[in-house]
Amino acid sequence: MNTSQSTHPLYRAGLILVRIQRFFSVLPFLILVVAMLLELMVRFFLKQSIFGLSDFIGFASVWLYAIGAALASYDRTHIKAEFVNVFARSARVRNLCRLVSSLVSAGMSVVFTKWSWDLCVYSVSVGEVTQAYPVPKVFFSPLFVAAFSWSFIFCGKRGLFE
Repeated sequence: MNTSQSTHPLYRAGLILVRIQRFFSVLPFLILVVAMLLELMVRFFLKQSIFGLSDFIGFASVWLYAIGAALASYDRTHIKAEFVNVFARSARVRNLCRLVSSLVSAGMSVVFTKWSWDLCVYSVSVGEVTQAYPVPKVFFSPLFVAAFSWSFIFCGKRGLFE
């Protein structure tokens, strides 16, 4: 990274987004640990289950997955089959393949962001609630919009600065 990149406003905004995202990735992880431990203890000692807890565990799990995928997009640590480096000797070909990979990732991020936005709008329009308790799903849907939007932003950042 050169000095002009580190002072560019978009680059600095991306770093701030990463810090925010890393902070918010800890929250669902802690919720999952506490909820699963609580469910385990109640099932072991009381031979019962906590009604509705599985809904919240499911939402926290998917949120953790989505935010982790966006962070992997930023770090370029997501699972990929990068066999081009084995066959391509030319740096130009490898860079072209990286560009195509970034464009595909950005395109998928756009599709997922649109899908999550439509899900959020639908959730609000029909008043969708969780199965066990009448908790509006609108509390969970915007989290997906944020995670997939972050993924798209990180793909764009990668295209601009790398």
